[in-house]
Amino acid sequence: MKILKKIEIGLFLFLISGCAVTIATKPEKAHFTYHEVRKGETLFRISKYYYEGETVEKINQGVEKIMKANNLKNENISVGQKLLIPETNKQQPSYALLPPTDIKPQTIQPPVEKIIKESMFIWPTYGKIICKFGELGNKGIDLMVEPGVDVVASNDGEVVFAGITKKYDETIIIKNSPSIYTVYAHDLEIKVKNGDKVKKGEIIGKVKSGTQKKRYIHFEIIIDGVNVDPLKYLPVQDEKQFFRR
Repeated sequence: MKILKKIEIGLFLFLISGCAVTIATKPEKAHFTYHEVRKGETLFRISKYYYEGETVEKINQGVEKIMKANNLKNENISVGQKLLIPETNKQQPSYALLPPTDIKPQTIQPPVEKIIKESMFIWPTYGKIICKFGELGNKGIDLMVEPGVDVVASNDGEVVFAGITKKYDETIIIKNSPSIYTVYAHDLEIKVKNGDKVKKGEIIGKVKSGTQKKRYIHFEIIIDGVNVDPLKYLPVQDEKQFFRR
């Protein structure tokens, strides 16, 4: 009797495994789409649309996917170029994927703006602006930079924080006056400590090196407790050195 039960169980398992092998599977729907590049579009904007990234890191991950799928060595694309966009069935929109031009600051600019402009801040480092003030909830600007480059103090001040924050990881906060602070963060090797006095242009850190090609630095200016658009206080740069993505 026990032998018969074992045979029945064995036959049952055999039939299950046999079914698993012979059941036909329905082919999955193709999980990709194509995008024809329009004037003014960049991989950053294309990635943001198709993958709906809410942070710079997520959007750049999408850029990497598109570059890999199309065997692109860099992010240069041309009008009319047809790109394969993997891991999405989202269709190309009827409009060009351009940076928004009507983003409104999330806070009111403080009345000391004109006074601050007279003593211009300087750029903490040079790179492409990949996320501007107010975009994706950004309280400053994000600059795509090369690994290993210097990050400098945008103005004279005292380091009031140099360490790790939950939001930005490595972070430096400089008190430039009783009512003005600047923030430098992300992909940053900190070269100062709390209490250090720094001068405008003095090196306070370096962009992290390593195998990762894409690095970015986050920069904020805070006046009277209000985040303001840094581009309103920074000098205009030569387009060859600095341009918007």
